[in-house]
Amino acid sequence: MRKVVVGFSGGITSAWCAGWALRNFPKEEIVLLFHDTKAEDADTYRFLHEMAARLELPITERSDGRSLDEVFEDHNAIASDRMAFCSEDLKQIPGTKYIEELGSAGFDEIVRVVGFSAMEVARVQRYAAACMKLSGLFCTVTARFPLIEESVTKQDCADWCSCTMGVPVPAMYTWSDHANCVGCVRGGKAYWLAVKENAPEVFEHRKAQEKQFGHQMFRHYVSLEDLEKSGLKREVNRKESIAIGPCECGA
Repeated sequence: MRKVVVGFSGGITSAWCAGWALRNFPKEEIVLLFHDTKAEDADTYRFLHEMAARLELPITERSDGRSLDEVFEDHNAIASDRMAFCSEDLKQIPGTKYIEELGSAGFDEIVRVVGFSAMEVARVQRYAAACMKLSGLFCTVTARFPLIEESVTKQDCADWCSCTMGVPVPAMYTWSDHANCVGCVRGGKAYWLAVKENAPEVFEHRKAQEKQFGHQMFRHYVSLEDLEKSGLKREVNRKESIAIGPCECGA
């Protein structure tokens, strides 16, 4: 018995991976697994439900139940790129529990499909290692990275979502390379200046939390308040930005 679990995060790459799974596995084996951080942009939720409807697959949700703020309070710290316990608590642990749930239900083969790109080498290695570790416990767990396997770009995914599937990409892509939770602690300085412009209430809230917990998200003791005053010392190009608008299909 096999299940193909697609990490359905609300981004365009995970959506494309769901389509890839449908082209490569029986539909009844596929699960769209979503973990709600309670900090997603409103339009990301719209995209999730519209895409799931177009794929004709239900969304399976396994969420921790806490918000980001509640996770920070429980850890008595604000997360950062160096200690992203929010991702572990709200996504990785619920995901692992779901895989264990499938194993307990008798599924002996689980394929985990994620939308990591070739630019995310470290994440790919960590994810593959985590699957290998789970595989040794109760069933065979393997990781698939379709974007890397088929040399698919983020722009390809955006065009597939909007043109092939007819689902507009999440609004966050107009100012962010990713559709992560708004105000992702793993974002860099350029990202956080974009947060200040596009979600100022989130910027102010995180700035207050840095003071509350007594440490910063960035390295070298740079706070959001410091960044607000100094700006960027040099221009930073977005690494994975996409073009949003009319594509070849005219959508």
